[in-house]
Amino acid sequence: MESEHGAGMLVSMMSTSGSRFTIERLGENQGHCDCCGHESRSVAGLVHEQGGAWTAYWMHWTVNHLSDTGANLDLVLGPWGEGTSAEDRYAVSLVHFQQEDGKPALMVIDARDRPAANSEVAANGLRRDEVIGTPLAQQIFAITDAIYEQDGRFF
Repeated sequence: MESEHGAGMLVSMMSTSGSRFTIERLGENQGHCDCCGHESRSVAGLVHEQGGAWTAYWMHWTVNHLSDTGANLDLVLGPWGEGTSAEDRYAVSLVHFQQEDGKPALMVIDARDRPAANSEVAANGLRRDEVIGTPLAQQIFAITDAIYEQDGRFF
């Protein structure tokens, strides 16, 4: 992660759904997409549950192209801090699309080929079928709801 844990801005509010998660905003980056040259943005943060960081997230998108390319949301779940390593964590990835009618859609995708998987932060990434239809799916969507409701830096 680009930012030290304590350097983020903690958003301490309950979501409209009564989320048990608290979001800590970390770094933001702007640049240009390698393939098309359009402006791109990324934001990062931590999701705290019951006082401890449990999930890190990164959202990356190309400005004004959500209906074309979507936005990638990578989650890394598991314990963080001293005495933990990538072997203790796994990645789950989603894509956010803006539909033609303007409504957003979110879809779980294979995380194995995403940058967060098989890296210094997560030992592996889960496939879509390892998330959808499992108890983990409910947790992933609750975490995602908290991120969307509390971060406010997207799109």
